[in-house]
Amino acid sequence: MKKRIEIDHFKNFKFLSNVKVSNQNQIAFLVKQACMEENGYHSNLYLLQEGRPVALTASNDINSFYWLEDSIVFPALRCQKDRDYKAKGFPLTVLQQLVPGMGEAQEFLKLPYNVTGIYFISKTDFLFTATYNPYIEQMMAANGGATEAAAAAIKAENDYHVFDELPFWSNGVGIVNKQRNRLYHYKDGNVTPVVDEYTTVSQCVKIKDTEKFIVVSKRYEHKMEIPNDLYLFDASTNSMKDISFEKDYSHQNFAVVDEHTLFLQGTDRKKYGIGENGAFYLYNFETGEKNLIDQSYLYSARSSVGTDVSLGTPGNIAWVYDGKDKVAFLQTLDDSSYILQCSISEKKVSRVTTQKGKVLEFVPYQDHFLAICMRGDDGAELYEVSLDGTETALTAFNKHLSEKYTISTPEEITFSNENGVEIKGWYIKPVGFEEGKKYPTILDVHGGPKTVYGTIFFHEMQYWANEGYGVIFCNPTGSDGKGNEFAELRGLYGEIDVRDVEKFVDVCLEKCPWIDADRLGMTGGSYGGWMANWFAGNTDRFKAIASQRSISNWISKNNTTDIGYYGDQDSVDSNPWDSHEKIWKQSPLKYANKAKTPTLFINSNEDYRCWMAEGLQMFYALRYFGVPTRMCLFKGENHELSRSGKPIHRVRRLREITQWMDKYLKA
Repeated sequence: MKKRIEIDHFKNFKFLSNVKVSNQNQIAFLVKQACMEENGYHSNLYLLQEGRPVALTASNDINSFYWLEDSIVFPALRCQKDRDYKAKGFPLTVLQQLVPGMGEAQEFLKLPYNVTGIYFISKTDFLFTATYNPYIEQMMAANGGATEAAAAAIKAENDYHVFDELPFWSNGVGIVNKQRNRLYHYKDGNVTPVVDEYTTVSQCVKIKDTEKFIVVSKRYEHKMEIPNDLYLFDASTNSMKDISFEKDYSHQNFAVVDEHTLFLQGTDRKKYGIGENGAFYLYNFETGEKNLIDQSYLYSARSSVGTDVSLGTPGNIAWVYDGKDKVAFLQTLDDSSYILQCSISEKKVSRVTTQKGKVLEFVPYQDHFLAICMRGDDGAELYEVSLDGTETALTAFNKHLSEKYTISTPEEITFSNENGVEIKGWYIKPVGFEEGKKYPTILDVHGGPKTVYGTIFFHEMQYWANEGYGVIFCNPTGSDGKGNEFAELRGLYGEIDVRDVEKFVDVCLEKCPWIDADRLGMTGGSYGGWMANWFAGNTDRFKAIASQRSISNWISKNNTTDIGYYGDQDSVDSNPWDSHEKIWKQSPLKYANKAKTPTLFINSNEDYRCWMAEGLQMFYALRYFGVPTRMCLFKGENHELSRSGKPIHRVRRLREITQWMDKYLKA
């Protein structure tokens, strides 16, 4: 008999990420797993040897690594003296070097920087990015370097935050005022800044067999703007050249074709705003020649399929050129993500992978690919992917989970919305389902809104199914996977998106007679939290709502959050000063005086994407108007609570929501 899925089932998954291949075709990757006893996550380095994964570390603290010839370099503080030094607030990264099969890692290099990325030319010549904090630099300079006086000054200054630019904080990072992800050049023991103190670097890609790099960056002194710049850095001459495709342009993705040419995706954002899918170009940055390859605007070139059992940052964010004619990239199509490839000569895009699910990341390997994928009801595994799409699993870290635990597989429902566009959704029957019985059911709305649901494993949904709930979810207008026109929701929040979801619920009630219309609950996070707040004030069809990391007031969100002044203004196609009525019309807080539905609010005090003020305002209003409500605020968590928060906090979050639903749907 299979086991029930419990509230802490996510702890059983192993999360794969960061797959990288050495010049000698050795394959390494990271494996993370929740540790309930330590209320954190263990992360270790694995090598694929003779077709099976072998752990190279057991220290549980490896979160990034880099191949250097046949060795692996990774940051880790191994001695107490270094840990004490960093605890005082001084920047420090200690790099360890490990040669697989040659014993323990040895200290490779100490850098007095908080390194975020390394790009090797050789062991004595490389670029690196590091968090530049001028306040720390100034206090160390004023107190003779890394002295006790400097440590005392840093400690004293930690009692204050000074803001004088936008953004001044960032979700998942914290306070970022005047901080930049700065690029440096290390050569023979000397470090030289490549960019100035106002420039932040988001991407650095080495051109093969050269000492040149493509660098994506932004420079700002008071307010970060949307466009980014493209540069060519030559490490042999320490020279930087602006090779931007256009000015005021968003360079979204690229692959290096040769020393002078990029396969580039980008947009001027004029038609669909900052979330616009760009066109593809072959761009010779030496001559300035631009050859349009694809102008379908279908490709967001990312994997946006949601899940709560994935962790870790992909190791490869650049696109991949095969050295001949094709460029491969990730893409969400409908409800799944795939590896796609574009033929430059034929100007044609085709699929490499064809299976539904989620491709989290991939890298080239010999004449094919390695990819971390989620398939069926399983967690992520490493696959070998041939050019004809054939997939061969190389690991089986999570396979046993779908075999041992009771999973209710999602079943598809489709309908045409008011524009004649097919909207896809799913229902999950409660475990132990019996014909003729009625079941309480929870509507789950995804965030974004430019993301998608699919059929891959979602812990919270499967837990609710094991608790006797049905679960329904869909991809309404505004979701990813269908191009720019379908994703266009700017200034239309509360209109076709809400009508799509409401019709989806109606269709589910029609096609699933087991759903009890009198015991419907609703939840969602981020954009889904916005919709939860909207439903609270605009309908009473739901008997309970759980609003997570939500949006209630676009005016306050515009003026408090990390993306407010650019992302949120773009979302609602308005701002607090020039179009107050339009922005207020799309704010759920406007309708809070009509709310009747008992509503739970889940927020985190370090969520700078949808700051706790959003949930607090809606909670305050509902409590003021006498609506049953409760708020649970998580300390030390951010927008990623449900996906990568502290394990005990993840359990508490899911318990809060489930108990709220139990109270109003099962009582």
